[in-house]
Amino acid sequence: MFTITMLVIAIICYAALIATYKPQATYRNGMLFAVTLPVHAMDHAGIQSIRTQFRKRFNQASVWMVVTLVPFVVLHFWMAYQTIYFFVWFFAFFIVMVIPFRRAFRETLALKRENEWYVGNKGVVYSDLRVAQLKNQRAASLWLFTIPFAISTGTMLWAVREDIELAGVTSGGFVLTAMLFFIWLYMRKAKAKVYSMNSEVNLVLNQARRRTFSYTLLFMAIVETIHFLLMYLLAVNENADANGVWLTVILLFTVVPIGILFYAYRHVQALEQEVLAHDGKVIYTDDDEYWANGFTYHNPHDNSVFVTKRVGFGETVNTATFTGKLIAWGSVGIAAVVIIGVSFMLIRSELTSPVLSVTPDHKLAIAYPMYSFDVSLADVEHVALVDSVPSGIKTNGEATDSYARGHFRLQGLGKSRLYIFKNNPPYIQIKLTDGYVFYNEKEPQKTKQLFEQLQKEVGK
Repeated sequence: MFTITMLVIAIICYAALIATYKPQATYRNGMLFAVTLPVHAMDHAGIQSIRTQFRKRFNQASVWMVVTLVPFVVLHFWMAYQTIYFFVWFFAFFIVMVIPFRRAFRETLALKRENEWYVGNKGVVYSDLRVAQLKNQRAASLWLFTIPFAISTGTMLWAVREDIELAGVTSGGFVLTAMLFFIWLYMRKAKAKVYSMNSEVNLVLNQARRRTFSYTLLFMAIVETIHFLLMYLLAVNENADANGVWLTVILLFTVVPIGILFYAYRHVQALEQEVLAHDGKVIYTDDDEYWANGFTYHNPHDNSVFVTKRVGFGETVNTATFTGKLIAWGSVGIAAVVIIGVSFMLIRSELTSPVLSVTPDHKLAIAYPMYSFDVSLADVEHVALVDSVPSGIKTNGEATDSYARGHFRLQGLGKSRLYIFKNNPPYIQIKLTDGYVFYNEKEPQKTKQLFEQLQKEVGK
């Protein structure tokens, strides 16, 4: 299942990058490879050569990345190493696939400078004072964010009251809502852009843009808080037959925010084209030097934190601002910590197995990093040797195709701790006053010997 899931993610990433970068070889909206060019430049032999070479390099990069994904499939039976390999491949994928575009961008920009194909005024032009004062009047009220905050807070309180172990699942909705809220705060401070010599056109487009994205972020926050609520309900669901329905609904809620964001940008672009087509006073700007790679923006003369991407859709940060640097490098740092941390835990889990023992002070103890556990023998109600473990869902632990360790919620049993090698019976079932523990060794004979020792110690 893990292999299939990761392959689906890889396919989605391929589709996204192809849809983003392939069209850059087509002259559209006055740009080619994110470089502003006049129409007559398209007939230049150098431009034609750059376009041809880009397509060739992009196809080669695509093929090579598919080839390098083969070892990931081969590592199917070693999930820890398979996961680490996928992390490395995923990181390399986004670097390698972007190289053809970066090279085409730089070659096109160099050819533009050589032939002096400058378009409009050099630098970025912003709105007059009147537009700047009126730009936020029609945006969604910040108070509307109390709706997703209320939903996420209520879900967290519910989880804490019912099962503290699931509080981490529900907190994701609150964190995501806070992130979207602060993104909207920064977008409100962005300077309004001049599209035309007509101030009324500027006013309409800037207001429409801010209104669209304010409600887009609000709707995304509401959808995601409901998404995390559904994940919590799936976690506490003990009816295995309904898991398929829950998972389908959750996957649909994963796609909805992407659809909302895509619709918002297409709506704004369509509105800009419609209004400017009838205006006749469009202002063209030439600020290619601020787009170092065609997709990273660094303009020390612009105080805006977020700006519209030239490639793909969405916003990117201005890395010349302090906040932009913090967001960009902070994201890199967080990603590095997560990848290194997860890789370390996976390798440790692969090389370390739980150890069950009875201590001299009459406690049953299971030693395992992060999920160690001990309980007084007086709290052990029953010990049995079983051939299967009920199906369930992980609430806080590790689960691969080979093993399951940590906190789980099992069908018919509720809260349980698992320290098992999957599909490797028998299993020692330990009933406690407040739940169950399942344990086994990799070798069935050792599991049986350990069970006999436990029976003597526990006497139940």
